[in-house]
Amino acid sequence: MKFLTPLLLLSVTAASAQDMQGLYDPAPPADSAFVRVLNAPTATLGTKAVTAGKGAASPYVIVPQGSFTAKLGATTGTLKVEAGKFYSVTPLNGKLVLITDQAAENRAKALLSIYNLSKNASIDLKTADGKTTVVNGVKPGEVGSRAVNGITVELAAFSGTKNLGALRSVSLERGNAYAIVVTDTGVTFTTSSTKTK
Repeated sequence: MKFLTPLLLLSVTAASAQDMQGLYDPAPPADSAFVRVLNAPTATLGTKAVTAGKGAASPYVIVPQGSFTAKLGATTGTLKVEAGKFYSVTPLNGKLVLITDQAAENRAKALLSIYNLSKNASIDLKTADGKTTVVNGVKPGEVGSRAVNGITVELAAFSGTKNLGALRSVSLERGNAYAIVVTDTGVTFTTSSTKTK
């Protein structure tokens, strides 16, 4: 179990919308935010078409601060974002949910974010053997994040002691961010990225 020792050195970082110099280069213009969609094969954010495979996360796109119209599949709503922040949008229970994401601050770490889009009251991200908790207590429609050392590891999402789905031989690279989306049909792993054009 070579991965257990490095995982014990996981360090939590505070969310910082001010520091855009880390993972997400370049920073959005001063009057805009980065927004992406989760689990939405067809979506529009303002005037921009965005797609995310089943259970996956799309790249981030730049959206001007303030209110904009979002359409994910058949679900439409008006959302409001603040300049300099990162967000994920997903359809959940017939409405759009806007989730504020943690911005990566440290190029020496990998940022793991796990989203609970399932009916489970709470989910935890652990090593696949269930012995080491990485992120715990993520409620429906919410995200939990943690900065970790670069490592190759076996991960799984748990609801209590129930394994909801494992991610085998996940390679986490320093300076990158990763989205783990848990739905009622499974667990999906996506490398986060920005799209500025």
